[in-house]
Amino acid sequence: MEHFDTDWRVVVIGGAGLDIKGRMLEPMLEKTSNPGRLTISVGGVARNIAENIARLGAHSSLIAAVGNDEFGRLIIQQTEDAGVDTDAMMILEDQHSAAYLALLDRNGLLYTALDDSHCARAVTPEYIQDNIQLLRSADAVFIDANLSRATADVILQICAEEDIPVCFEPVAYGLAGRYRDRLRGMYLITPNEREAEALTGLPVTSPAEATAAAKELVRLGVEIAIITLAREGLVYATVDGHGHIPTLVRDLVDATGAGDALAAAVLFGLMNELPLDEAVRLGASAAALTVASPDTVRRDLSLESLYAQLLI
Repeated sequence: MEHFDTDWRVVVIGGAGLDIKGRMLEPMLEKTSNPGRLTISVGGVARNIAENIARLGAHSSLIAAVGNDEFGRLIIQQTEDAGVDTDAMMILEDQHSAAYLALLDRNGLLYTALDDSHCARAVTPEYIQDNIQLLRSADAVFIDANLSRATADVILQICAEEDIPVCFEPVAYGLAGRYRDRLRGMYLITPNEREAEALTGLPVTSPAEATAAAKELVRLGVEIAIITLAREGLVYATVDGHGHIPTLVRDLVDATGAGDALAAAVLFGLMNELPLDEAVRLGASAAALTVASPDTVRRDLSLESLYAQLLI
């Protein structure tokens, strides 16, 4: 394994909350109770990305909002314990902390979910301006689509003025579409199939269609577009070309958080000036390790484990 530089900082801005996940043990029967396994952990797309980056050894700071409640204190404490700087977190007196309720099928893939992430809207343009020096100190900024468009616009403007690359995680189909006209100038974007459809208006049901959608994202102004395809792996595109990496997943326990791990590891590779295909393979390795664990973010994630996964 080669030597990596970890003396750089990412500021991640967006959602932080509680993950409540239930996995079916039998085929779903509607309008009645079903047997399953339930887990509760801290989550939120931006928070997950920040933790993954920290566990890989780089510096990450999180700007997100939580309620002044037991869950909010748990989210901040566990995020701090993972090595993330939480000094810029907002604590809201008039709102409860965000929560994500996911129902997984028997294979660990998402069946449906509910996302109560309203408190992310409390991260206002004014709050970003209050923390402008933190953004200006960043080597990269990662935002998720839980943010309001007005807040995202301020972040994009600051980063454009300071020549700081901005990465974007679309989070969900309904949220992704709101950002379709804000893609120009994005450094990295990591949607899944449904989110890519919302961003491009194109169908994404196969690697070939995903490649066409990734190329469309590049045409819309994204520098690096990666579309994840669950069991079909992922595709990526830039102005210089495109590629497809089959899945590295061998054991699927819980798919929650896989895209966040991929995004963090790809950015880690790019910040270390790895060739794009190698950085993407590093991301695919992080996703494969994450889905093999019941945790939304693997607590034993490391560079050594990423490269070990690639060699299996």
